[in-house]
Amino acid sequence: MACGPKCSFFCLFISVWGVIQLTLMGMFFLTHSLTLVEDLPLTLLSHSLERFKFDADVAYFTVAIRCFATAFLYLCFGILSIFCVCRNKAKERSALKSSLKH
Repeated sequence: MACGPKCSFFCLFISVWGVIQLTLMGMFFLTHSLTLVEDLPLTLLSHSLERFKFDADVAYFTVAIRCFATAFLYLCFGILSIFCVCRNKAKERSALKSSLKH
């Protein structure tokens, strides 16, 4: 892998942060949080209140699913970062053992 120890830890930190943030946002979108209504992809003109409610419900659900899918991608990237951290530590240990032998 091309990631050094600092890069691996940074990527791991960003991944954990992204998973937490996007999971919380997904839960807030699923609960139809009113503060997030400005972030919904809605048209400003609706023909009726019922149509606006239906469009808002669909948009809330769609955005929540997108948040959860992106959180899953961050989780996969975090697992890759954990692998890089472990690999870097193994390289450090083997380099330390070889330097102690000589």
